[in-house]
Amino acid sequence: MPEQVVKTDSHFHNNVIIADKHTSEHQDSASKELIIIKSEPQSSKPSSTIWGTDITAVGSFLTVIFSLAVALSTIRKYSKDSKHQIQLLERDKHLDRVAKAKEKIEKFYGPLNSLLEESRVIYSYFALEEKKELKAEGSYFRTLRFLTDKPDNTQQGLDRFKKSDQELFKHILSISDKVINLIESQSGYVDNPALHTLLGKLAAHYRVIKTAAEGKLHGQSEALESIVFPLEINGAINSEISKLLRLIKKTDDKKPKVLKNRTIAFYDTNATSYFDSTIALDMEEIYKKVRAYVPNGGSVLDAGCGVGRDTQYFIRKGFKVSSFDASSKMVELCNQYPFSFCEQKNFTDIDYPSTFDLIWACASLLHLKPSEFEAAISRLLSALTSGGHFYFSLKKQIDNTKAAERDFYTYSSDYIHELLVTRYKLVKIEVWESGSILSNNETFVNYLYKKPSLLGIL
Repeated sequence: MPEQVVKTDSHFHNNVIIADKHTSEHQDSASKELIIIKSEPQSSKPSSTIWGTDITAVGSFLTVIFSLAVALSTIRKYSKDSKHQIQLLERDKHLDRVAKAKEKIEKFYGPLNSLLEESRVIYSYFALEEKKELKAEGSYFRTLRFLTDKPDNTQQGLDRFKKSDQELFKHILSISDKVINLIESQSGYVDNPALHTLLGKLAAHYRVIKTAAEGKLHGQSEALESIVFPLEINGAINSEISKLLRLIKKTDDKKPKVLKNRTIAFYDTNATSYFDSTIALDMEEIYKKVRAYVPNGGSVLDAGCGVGRDTQYFIRKGFKVSSFDASSKMVELCNQYPFSFCEQKNFTDIDYPSTFDLIWACASLLHLKPSEFEAAISRLLSALTSGGHFYFSLKKQIDNTKAAERDFYTYSSDYIHELLVTRYKLVKIEVWESGSILSNNETFVNYLYKKPSLLGIL
Protein backbone atom coordinates (compact mmCIF):
# COMPACT_ATOMS: atom_id res chain seq x y z
CA MET A 1 0.00 0.00 0.00
CA PRO A 2 1.45 3.36 -0.97
CA GLU A 3 2.58 5.68 1.81
CA GLN A 4 0.42 8.71 2.62
CA VAL A 5 1.98 11.98 3.76
CA VAL A 6 0.07 14.62 5.68
CA LYS A 7 1.73 18.02 5.99
CA THR A 8 0.47 20.99 8.03
CA ASP A 9 1.35 24.59 7.14
CA SER A 10 0.98 26.38 10.46
CA HIS A 11 1.70 29.83 8.94
CA PHE A 12 -1.52 29.92 6.97
CA HIS A 13 -3.45 27.72 9.38
CA ASN A 14 -4.39 25.42 6.46
CA ASN A 15 -4.09 21.65 6.47
CA VAL A 16 -2.78 20.33 3.22
CA ILE A 17 -3.07 16.58 2.48
CA ILE A 18 -0.85 15.13 -0.18
CA ALA A 19 -1.61 11.59 -1.30
CA ASP A 20 -0.13 9.30 -3.84
CA LYS A 21 -2.26 6.60 -5.17
CA HIS A 22 -2.21 4.31 -8.13
CA THR A 23 -4.29 5.08 -11.06
CA SER A 24 -6.23 2.56 -12.90
CA GLU A 25 -4.43 -0.63 -13.89
CA HIS A 26 -4.55 0.50 -17.51
CA GLN A 27 -2.42 3.57 -16.72
CA ASP A 28 1.31 3.76 -16.40
CA SER A 29 2.24 2.52 -12.93
CA ALA A 30 4.85 5.30 -12.64
CA SER A 31 2.34 8.04 -13.11
CA LYS A 32 0.95 9.59 -10.02
CA GLU A 33 -1.81 12.05 -9.27
CA LEU A 34 -1.29 14.91 -6.79
CA ILE A 35 -4.39 15.60 -4.79
CA ILE A 36 -4.47 18.78 -2.66
CA ILE A 37 -7.22 19.18 -0.15
CA LYS A 38 -7.61 22.60 1.68
CA SER A 39 -9.53 22.85 4.87
CA GLU A 40 -11.25 26.06 6.20
CA PRO A 41 -9.24 28.26 8.65
CA GLN A 42 -9.65 27.16 12.18
CA SER A 43 -9.40 29.39 15.25
CA SER A 44 -6.47 28.62 17.41
CA LYS A 45 -8.80 28.91 20.40
CA PRO A 46 -12.37 27.80 20.62
CA SER A 47 -14.93 30.68 20.98
CA SER A 48 -16.72 31.13 24.29
CA THR A 49 -20.36 31.96 24.78
CA ILE A 50 -22.56 32.99 27.68
CA TRP A 51 -26.18 32.03 27.37
CA GLY A 52 -25.65 31.69 23.66
CA THR A 53 -24.09 35.16 23.26
CA ASP A 54 -20.58 35.63 21.90
CA ILE A 55 -18.41 37.28 24.59
CA THR A 56 -16.41 39.14 21.94
CA ALA A 57 -19.55 40.79 20.55
CA VAL A 58 -20.65 41.82 24.03
CA GLY A 59 -17.27 43.35 24.72
CA SER A 60 -17.36 45.30 21.47
CA PHE A 61 -20.85 46.61 22.26
CA LEU A 62 -19.81 47.71 25.75
CA THR A 63 -16.76 49.43 24.28
CA VAL A 64 -18.97 51.41 21.90
CA ILE A 65 -21.34 52.40 24.71
CA PHE A 66 -18.44 53.51 26.90
CA SER A 67 -16.94 55.52 24.03
CA LEU A 68 -20.27 57.25 23.40
CA ALA A 69 -20.62 58.07 27.10
CA VAL A 70 -17.13 59.56 27.16
CA ALA A 71 -17.86 61.55 24.00
CA LEU A 72 -21.16 62.91 25.36
CA SER A 73 -19.52 63.83 28.64
CA THR A 74 -16.77 65.65 26.77
CA ILE A 75 -19.29 67.49 24.58
CA ARG A 76 -21.34 68.46 27.64
CA LYS A 77 -18.29 69.72 29.46
CA TYR A 78 -17.11 71.62 26.39
CA SER A 79 -20.57 73.12 25.98
CA LYS A 80 -20.59 74.32 29.60
CA ASP A 81 -17.07 75.68 29.28
CA SER A 82 -17.95 77.38 26.01
CA LYS A 83 -21.09 78.94 27.51
CA HIS A 84 -19.08 80.11 30.49
CA GLN A 85 -16.46 81.62 28.20
CA ILE A 86 -19.16 83.43 26.25
CA GLN A 87 -20.64 84.77 29.49
CA LEU A 88 -17.22 85.98 30.62
CA LEU A 89 -16.66 87.59 27.24
CA GLU A 90 -20.02 89.36 27.36
CA ARG A 91 -19.31 90.49 30.91
CA ASP A 92 -15.93 91.90 29.87
CA LYS A 93 -17.54 93.67 26.92
CA HIS A 94 -20.19 95.15 29.19
CA LEU A 95 -17.59 96.29 31.72
CA ASP A 96 -15.65 97.87 28.89
CA ARG A 97 -18.77 99.70 27.66
CA VAL A 98 -19.50 100.85 31.22
CA ALA A 99 -15.93 102.14 31.63
CA LYS A 100 -16.18 104.04 28.33
CA ALA A 101 -19.58 105.45 29.30
CA LYS A 102 -18.18 106.73 32.60
CA GLU A 103 -15.23 108.24 30.76
CA LYS A 104 -17.53 110.03 28.31
CA ILE A 105 -19.49 111.58 31.17
CA GLU A 106 -16.37 112.48 33.12
CA LYS A 107 -14.36 113.93 30.24
CA PHE A 108 -17.02 115.55 28.05
CA TYR A 109 -20.76 115.38 28.77
CA GLY A 110 -20.57 116.15 32.48
CA PRO A 111 -18.32 119.23 32.15
CA LEU A 112 -20.27 120.49 29.12
CA ASN A 113 -23.59 120.10 30.91
CA SER A 114 -22.25 122.00 33.94
CA LEU A 115 -20.90 124.83 31.82
CA LEU A 116 -24.15 125.20 29.87
CA GLU A 117 -26.16 125.24 33.09
CA GLU A 118 -23.85 127.84 34.61
CA SER A 119 -24.20 130.02 31.53
CA ARG A 120 -28.00 129.61 31.53
CA VAL A 121 -28.34 130.68 35.15
CA ILE A 122 -26.14 133.75 34.70
CA TYR A 123 -27.96 134.69 31.50
CA SER A 124 -31.29 134.60 33.36
CA TYR A 125 -30.05 137.59 35.41
CA PHE A 126 -28.44 139.38 32.47
CA ALA A 127 -29.99 142.43 30.68
CA LEU A 128 -33.20 142.29 32.72
CA GLU A 129 -34.26 145.82 31.82
CA GLU A 130 -33.80 145.24 28.10
CA LYS A 131 -35.68 141.93 28.25
CA LYS A 132 -38.57 143.50 30.15
CA GLU A 133 -38.83 146.43 27.76
CA LEU A 134 -38.93 144.28 24.64
CA LYS A 135 -41.41 141.85 26.19
CA ALA A 136 -43.78 144.74 26.84
CA GLU A 137 -43.55 145.57 23.14
CA GLY A 138 -44.45 142.00 22.22
CA SER A 139 -40.92 141.15 21.18
CA TYR A 140 -38.01 139.31 22.76
CA PHE A 141 -34.41 140.14 23.59
CA ARG A 142 -31.52 138.78 21.51
CA THR A 143 -28.01 139.54 22.74
CA LEU A 144 -26.35 139.39 19.30
CA ARG A 145 -28.94 141.69 17.78
CA PHE A 146 -28.48 144.20 20.60
CA LEU A 147 -24.68 144.11 20.26
CA THR A 148 -24.69 144.63 16.49
CA ASP A 149 -27.59 147.08 16.03
CA LYS A 150 -26.75 150.63 15.05
CA PRO A 151 -26.90 152.41 18.43
CA ASP A 152 -28.42 155.79 19.12
CA ASN A 153 -25.12 156.86 20.66
CA THR A 154 -21.44 156.20 20.04
CA GLN A 155 -21.22 153.19 22.32
CA GLN A 156 -20.59 149.86 20.63
CA GLY A 157 -20.36 146.24 21.61
CA LEU A 158 -20.33 145.40 25.29
CA ASP A 159 -20.17 149.09 26.25
CA ARG A 160 -23.83 149.38 25.33
CA PHE A 161 -24.74 147.52 28.54
CA LYS A 162 -24.64 148.96 32.01
CA LYS A 163 -21.67 148.01 34.19
CA SER A 164 -23.39 145.21 36.12
CA ASP A 165 -24.53 143.55 32.90
CA GLN A 166 -21.06 143.93 31.42
CA GLU A 167 -19.61 141.97 34.31
CA LEU A 168 -22.21 139.23 33.98
CA PHE A 169 -21.57 138.99 30.25
CA LYS A 170 -17.83 138.70 30.78
CA HIS A 171 -18.54 135.59 32.85
CA ILE A 172 -20.71 134.24 30.02
CA LEU A 173 -17.92 134.87 27.52
CA SER A 174 -15.43 133.11 29.78
CA ILE A 175 -17.73 130.10 29.97
CA SER A 176 -18.16 130.11 26.19
CA ASP A 177 -14.36 129.95 25.75
CA LYS A 178 -14.27 126.88 27.98
CA VAL A 179 -17.10 125.26 26.00
CA ILE A 180 -15.31 125.85 22.69
CA ASN A 181 -12.10 124.39 24.09
CA LEU A 182 -14.00 121.35 25.39
CA ILE A 183 -15.66 120.79 22.02
CA GLU A 184 -12.38 121.07 20.12
CA SER A 185 -10.44 118.80 22.45
CA GLN A 186 -12.99 116.19 23.57
CA SER A 187 -15.69 115.92 20.89
CA GLY A 188 -14.26 112.52 19.94
CA TYR A 189 -16.44 111.16 22.74
CA VAL A 190 -19.55 112.09 20.71
CA ASP A 191 -21.11 109.23 18.72
CA ASN A 192 -24.25 111.06 17.56
CA PRO A 193 -23.67 112.74 14.14
CA ALA A 194 -26.59 115.13 14.68
CA LEU A 195 -25.03 116.24 17.96
CA HIS A 196 -21.72 116.97 16.22
CA THR A 197 -23.61 119.39 13.95
CA LEU A 198 -25.31 120.98 16.95
CA LEU A 199 -21.98 121.47 18.72
CA GLY A 200 -20.61 123.16 15.62
CA LYS A 201 -23.51 125.62 15.67
CA LEU A 202 -22.93 126.28 19.37
CA ALA A 203 -19.23 127.02 18.86
CA ALA A 204 -20.01 129.32 15.91
CA HIS A 205 -22.56 131.21 18.00
CA TYR A 206 -20.08 131.77 20.84
CA ARG A 207 -17.36 133.01 18.48
CA VAL A 208 -19.67 135.52 16.78
CA ILE A 209 -21.00 136.73 20.15
CA LYS A 210 -17.46 137.32 21.39
CA THR A 211 -16.54 139.24 18.24
CA ALA A 212 -19.70 141.35 18.55
CA ALA A 213 -18.96 142.09 22.22
CA GLU A 214 -15.61 143.51 21.11
CA GLY A 215 -17.51 146.00 18.90
CA LYS A 216 -16.19 144.50 15.63
CA LEU A 217 -19.58 143.70 14.09
CA HIS A 218 -21.16 147.13 14.36
CA GLY A 219 -24.26 147.48 12.16
CA GLN A 220 -24.33 143.83 11.07
CA SER A 221 -27.45 142.69 12.95
CA GLU A 222 -29.52 141.86 9.86
CA ALA A 223 -26.70 139.85 8.28
CA LEU A 224 -26.19 137.90 11.51
CA GLU A 225 -29.86 137.18 12.20
CA SER A 226 -29.43 133.48 11.44
CA ILE A 227 -26.68 133.09 14.07
CA VAL A 228 -28.65 131.89 17.07
CA PHE A 229 -28.01 129.85 20.17
CA PRO A 230 -29.03 126.23 19.33
CA LEU A 231 -31.66 125.66 22.00
CA GLU A 232 -31.71 121.90 21.36
CA ILE A 233 -28.24 121.59 22.88
CA ASN A 234 -29.60 121.48 26.45
CA GLY A 235 -31.98 118.59 25.78
CA ALA A 236 -29.49 116.81 23.51
CA ILE A 237 -26.73 116.73 26.14
CA ASN A 238 -29.21 115.71 28.84
CA SER A 239 -30.46 112.82 26.68
CA GLU A 240 -26.93 111.59 25.96
CA ILE A 241 -26.12 111.58 29.67
CA SER A 242 -29.35 109.68 30.41
CA LYS A 243 -28.45 107.03 27.81
CA LEU A 244 -24.98 106.60 29.29
CA LEU A 245 -26.33 106.37 32.84
CA ARG A 246 -28.81 103.71 31.75
CA LEU A 247 -25.91 101.70 30.32
CA ILE A 248 -23.88 102.11 33.51
CA LYS A 249 -26.76 101.01 35.73
CA LYS A 250 -27.68 98.05 33.52
CA THR A 251 -27.30 94.65 35.21
CA ASP A 252 -27.69 91.06 34.12
CA ASP A 253 -31.19 91.02 35.56
CA LYS A 254 -34.03 90.55 33.15
CA LYS A 255 -35.66 93.70 31.87
CA PRO A 256 -38.95 94.37 33.71
CA LYS A 257 -41.80 93.13 31.58
CA VAL A 258 -44.21 95.80 30.38
CA LEU A 259 -47.76 94.59 30.86
CA LYS A 260 -49.70 94.37 27.61
CA ASN A 261 -53.38 95.06 27.02
CA ARG A 262 -55.53 95.77 24.01
CA THR A 263 -54.82 99.50 24.16
CA ILE A 264 -51.06 98.98 23.99
CA ALA A 265 -51.57 96.35 21.29
CA PHE A 266 -53.57 98.90 19.29
CA TYR A 267 -50.79 101.48 19.45
CA ASP A 268 -48.16 98.87 18.59
CA THR A 269 -50.16 97.91 15.52
CA ASN A 270 -51.09 101.45 14.44
CA ALA A 271 -47.97 103.35 15.49
CA THR A 272 -47.00 104.51 12.01
CA SER A 273 -50.45 105.76 11.04
CA TYR A 274 -50.79 107.41 14.46
CA PHE A 275 -47.46 109.13 13.91
CA ASP A 276 -48.61 110.46 10.54
CA SER A 277 -51.86 111.83 11.96
CA THR A 278 -50.52 113.41 15.17
CA ILE A 279 -46.88 114.46 14.77
CA ALA A 280 -47.73 117.78 13.14
CA LEU A 281 -50.79 118.74 15.22
CA ASP A 282 -50.85 122.39 16.27
CA MET A 283 -50.59 122.43 20.05
CA GLU A 284 -49.17 125.95 20.29
CA GLU A 285 -52.04 127.40 22.33
CA ILE A 286 -51.66 124.79 25.07
CA TYR A 287 -47.85 124.91 24.93
CA LYS A 288 -47.90 128.67 25.41
CA LYS A 289 -50.34 128.53 28.32
CA VAL A 290 -48.31 125.89 30.20
CA ARG A 291 -44.87 127.35 29.42
CA ALA A 292 -45.86 130.61 31.06
CA TYR A 293 -45.39 128.82 34.40
CA VAL A 294 -42.25 126.80 33.62
CA PRO A 295 -38.73 128.30 33.60
CA ASN A 296 -36.89 128.23 30.28
CA GLY A 297 -34.38 125.41 30.16
CA GLY A 298 -36.25 123.46 32.84
CA SER A 299 -36.69 119.71 33.12
CA VAL A 300 -39.76 117.99 31.63
CA LEU A 301 -41.15 114.45 31.98
CA ASP A 302 -43.27 113.55 28.94
CA ALA A 303 -45.48 110.85 30.47
CA GLY A 304 -47.09 108.57 27.91
CA CYS A 305 -45.28 110.42 25.15
CA GLY A 306 -46.70 108.49 22.20
CA VAL A 307 -44.75 109.15 19.01
CA GLY A 308 -42.78 111.98 20.65
CA ARG A 309 -44.45 115.09 19.25
CA ASP A 310 -44.31 116.98 22.54
CA THR A 311 -40.87 115.62 23.40
CA GLN A 312 -39.50 117.18 20.21
CA TYR A 313 -41.25 120.48 20.90
CA PHE A 314 -39.86 120.92 24.41
CA ILE A 315 -36.30 119.95 23.43
CA ARG A 316 -36.37 122.37 20.50
CA LYS A 317 -37.42 125.09 22.94
CA GLY A 318 -34.43 124.46 25.19
CA PHE A 319 -35.91 122.08 27.79
CA LYS A 320 -34.35 118.88 29.11
CA VAL A 321 -36.81 116.07 28.48
CA SER A 322 -37.22 112.46 29.61
CA SER A 323 -39.97 110.40 27.99
CA PHE A 324 -41.69 107.05 28.40
CA ASP A 325 -44.49 105.06 26.82
CA ALA A 326 -45.87 101.53 27.24
CA SER A 327 -45.92 100.85 23.48
CA SER A 328 -42.57 99.61 22.15
CA LYS A 329 -43.41 100.89 18.66
CA MET A 330 -44.23 104.35 20.01
CA VAL A 331 -40.92 104.38 21.87
CA GLU A 332 -39.07 103.52 18.66
CA LEU A 333 -40.75 106.37 16.80
CA CYS A 334 -40.05 108.84 19.60
CA ASN A 335 -36.37 107.87 19.59
CA GLN A 336 -36.08 108.52 15.87
CA TYR A 337 -35.63 112.16 16.87
CA PRO A 338 -31.84 112.23 17.44
CA PHE A 339 -31.94 114.23 20.68
CA SER A 340 -34.68 112.35 22.55
CA PHE A 341 -34.40 109.81 25.36
CA CYS A 342 -37.47 107.58 25.59
CA GLU A 343 -37.94 104.34 27.54
CA GLN A 344 -40.64 101.68 27.47
CA LYS A 345 -42.47 101.81 30.79
CA ASN A 346 -45.95 101.50 32.29
CA PHE A 347 -47.45 104.36 34.28
CA THR A 348 -47.71 102.14 37.35
CA ASP A 349 -44.04 101.10 37.19
CA ILE A 350 -42.28 104.45 36.86
CA ASP A 351 -39.87 105.52 39.58
CA TYR A 352 -38.26 108.90 38.88
CA PRO A 353 -36.50 111.20 41.35
CA SER A 354 -38.13 114.51 42.29
CA THR A 355 -36.30 116.57 39.66
CA PHE A 356 -38.87 117.61 37.04
CA ASP A 357 -40.13 121.17 36.72
CA LEU A 358 -43.04 119.99 34.58
CA ILE A 359 -44.91 116.71 34.34
CA TRP A 360 -46.62 116.64 30.93
CA ALA A 361 -49.27 113.93 30.38
CA CYS A 362 -51.18 114.94 27.28
CA ALA A 363 -54.07 112.56 26.48
CA SER A 364 -52.33 109.59 28.06
CA LEU A 365 -53.81 109.08 31.55
CA LEU A 366 -57.24 108.62 29.98
CA HIS A 367 -56.37 104.99 29.19
CA LEU A 368 -56.05 104.06 32.88
CA LYS A 369 -58.80 102.55 35.00
CA PRO A 370 -59.37 104.12 38.48
CA SER A 371 -56.89 101.98 40.46
CA GLU A 372 -54.20 102.48 37.80
CA PHE A 373 -55.03 106.18 37.50
CA GLU A 374 -54.49 106.89 41.20
CA ALA A 375 -51.29 104.82 41.28
CA ALA A 376 -49.98 106.74 38.28
CA ILE A 377 -50.85 110.11 39.83
CA SER A 378 -48.96 109.17 42.99
CA ARG A 379 -45.83 108.16 41.07
CA LEU A 380 -45.94 111.20 38.79
CA LEU A 381 -46.25 113.63 41.67
CA SER A 382 -43.28 111.96 43.36
CA ALA A 383 -41.22 112.90 40.29
CA LEU A 384 -42.29 116.55 40.46
CA THR A 385 -39.91 118.98 42.09
CA SER A 386 -41.03 121.44 44.75
CA GLY A 387 -42.80 124.30 42.98
CA GLY A 388 -43.15 122.24 39.79
CA HIS A 389 -46.25 122.05 37.60
CA PHE A 390 -48.42 119.13 36.53
CA TYR A 391 -50.34 119.25 33.24
CA PHE A 392 -52.61 116.53 31.89
CA SER A 393 -55.67 116.24 29.65
CA LEU A 394 -58.67 113.89 29.71
CA LYS A 395 -61.63 113.31 27.42
CA LYS A 396 -64.88 114.94 28.47
CA GLN A 397 -66.83 112.13 26.82
CA ILE A 398 -65.94 108.88 25.08
CA ASP A 399 -66.17 108.31 21.33
CA ASN A 400 -67.74 104.84 21.13
CA THR A 401 -66.16 104.16 17.74
CA LYS A 402 -62.72 104.47 19.30
CA ALA A 403 -63.67 102.63 22.48
CA ALA A 404 -64.22 99.50 20.41
CA GLU A 405 -60.46 99.19 19.92
CA ARG A 406 -58.97 100.86 23.02
CA ASP A 407 -59.89 101.40 26.65
CA PHE A 408 -60.90 104.93 27.67
CA TYR A 409 -61.97 106.31 31.05
CA THR A 410 -63.45 109.64 32.05
CA TYR A 411 -63.03 111.38 35.40
CA SER A 412 -65.07 114.29 36.68
CA SER A 413 -63.49 117.59 37.63
CA ASP A 414 -64.81 117.16 41.15
CA TYR A 415 -63.00 113.86 41.48
CA ILE A 416 -59.78 115.39 40.10
CA HIS A 417 -60.07 118.29 42.56
CA GLU A 418 -60.57 115.94 45.50
CA LEU A 419 -57.62 113.79 44.43
CA LEU A 420 -55.10 116.53 43.66
CA VAL A 421 -56.10 119.37 45.98
CA THR A 422 -57.62 117.61 48.99
CA ARG A 423 -55.43 114.52 49.06
CA TYR A 424 -52.13 115.68 47.55
CA LYS A 425 -52.36 119.37 48.48
CA LEU A 426 -51.63 120.66 44.99
CA VAL A 427 -52.60 124.19 43.98
CA LYS A 428 -55.07 124.52 41.12
CA ILE A 429 -53.73 126.87 38.44
CA GLU A 430 -56.23 126.51 35.63
CA VAL A 431 -58.78 124.10 34.15
CA TRP A 432 -60.06 124.65 30.60
CA GLU A 433 -61.69 122.83 27.72
CA SER A 434 -60.38 122.48 24.19
CA GLY A 435 -61.68 120.79 21.10
CA SER A 436 -59.97 117.74 19.63
CA ILE A 437 -57.82 118.58 16.64
CA LEU A 438 -58.43 115.11 15.21
CA SER A 439 -62.20 114.90 15.78
CA ASN A 440 -64.99 117.46 15.86
CA ASN A 441 -67.02 115.17 18.13
CA GLU A 442 -64.63 115.20 21.09
CA THR A 443 -63.74 117.69 23.79
CA PHE A 444 -60.74 117.55 26.09
CA VAL A 445 -60.49 118.94 29.60
CA ASN A 446 -57.05 120.37 30.39
CA TYR A 447 -55.75 120.48 33.97
CA LEU A 448 -52.81 122.49 35.28
CA TYR A 449 -51.77 122.21 38.94
CA LYS A 450 -48.75 123.25 40.97
CA LYS A 451 -46.86 121.40 43.67
CA PRO A 452 -46.35 123.80 46.62
CA SER A 453 -42.86 125.13 47.11
CA LEU A 454 -41.09 124.07 50.29
CA LEU A 455 -40.17 127.72 50.83
CA GLY A 456 -43.85 128.59 50.63
CA ILE A 457 -44.68 126.01 53.29
CA LEU A 458 -41.96 127.29 55.61
